[in-house]
Amino acid sequence: MPSPKFTRRQFLQQSLVAPLALHYNRRQAADSLVQFVWSGAVTSTSAMVKAKVTRDSQTVRLLASPYPDFSQPLYTDPQPATLTLNNRVVAFPLTDLTTDTIYNYAVEVDGQLDTQLRGQFKTFPSGPASFMIAFASCAETGSTHPIFETIRNLNPLFFIHTGDLHYLDIPTNDRDRFRDAFETVLASPTQSSLYRSAPLVYIWDDHDYGPNDSTALSGSRTAARLTYQEYVPHYPLAAGSGDVSIYHAFSVGRVRFIVTDLRSERSPKLAADDANKSMLGPSQKAWFKEELLRANTDYALTIWVSSVDWLPDLSDGWYLYSTERRELADFIKTNDINRLAMIAGDLHMLGIDNGSHNTFATDGGSGFPIFQASPLDRFGFDADAPYSEGRVAQRGQFGIMNVIDDGGPTVRVEWSGRSWTNEELLTYSFAV
Repeated sequence: MPSPKFTRRQFLQQSLVAPLALHYNRRQAADSLVQFVWSGAVTSTSAMVKAKVTRDSQTVRLLASPYPDFSQPLYTDPQPATLTLNNRVVAFPLTDLTTDTIYNYAVEVDGQLDTQLRGQFKTFPSGPASFMIAFASCAETGSTHPIFETIRNLNPLFFIHTGDLHYLDIPTNDRDRFRDAFETVLASPTQSSLYRSAPLVYIWDDHDYGPNDSTALSGSRTAARLTYQEYVPHYPLAAGSGDVSIYHAFSVGRVRFIVTDLRSERSPKLAADDANKSMLGPSQKAWFKEELLRANTDYALTIWVSSVDWLPDLSDGWYLYSTERRELADFIKTNDINRLAMIAGDLHMLGIDNGSHNTFATDGGSGFPIFQASPLDRFGFDADAPYSEGRVAQRGQFGIMNVIDDGGPTVRVEWSGRSWTNEELLTYSFAV
């Protein structure tokens, strides 16, 4: 289905407005008490908010309230924030929250509440529940593209960013460069508005972890890992904290989300494609298999969040790691993991496959549905990829997923690929 593209006038407006808006937002942050704030790691009773303040303070705390006027607020314990202590970045864990409730939050510095950069999140429901999320990857560094406002206006329960949050391709172990990258992204008025309005689930890909096609050998590895943990409001990492891989998992109702780190444990791209070549690394792969087995028993649906494409014979996706791909496909088939679906990033297109082209097990089969959703704000790339429900390649695309679960024996999933104007480009639905 064709969809609208930027007209020349729209492109020029975007090109001129973006730098001005970014400059204005940085100036506004400098005039306020808070540089950025965003949320993540939401559960039915907890959440994590992280913020950076604009001046040294010994008493920074977060106010969270179910009411927009911040009445009956919850307060976190006051914390110090200084450049030398913590780069003025403060983590605010929130616990004992009410299930399925919208919370408004804002940061207080030295007794002054800054409501210029206020945010909100909704705690997850407990038990079977219906919900909608949005997801995509690949945006120009600090992009102010209107696609982020389009996503925000859909009011997703959370937004999954599947990689390439920026394109700085940092090759070295330089924490300050990664800090600047996050701050450039969060200075964008459209992106920061989305990330304050919807919790973020974020896994990197190559350009925001290191240079193009980066692997575990990248000189950026330690800095990327540590700065991710410093800035991102993430779920607990399965590998712990410090210089570790950032894979993790979480649940919403009867749906389990498994988020894999396919960069910082990855073997070199051009290594021989044998049993020693891996995207996951041995520890993450063992964890991933255990997660698949447990989710298949405990949950009605499992969503695998992969930062790279599974199907096409191109790019630096799973095709170049076909031995490990076959190993995983065999594991999925042997253990009858039949309530699995994947959402993926990296490849600059929308594409949906019903599982019919996903036949990588040794004797065929093992198929599961796949939704490739990208790019947010990069060029489209129309690869000859075998997606049963079609493909669209243009700038400004994302996916949404509706989960319909009334507690009965069946959970229904509705996928929709959208343009930046919210035109529906691809659809597919299935039940498990």
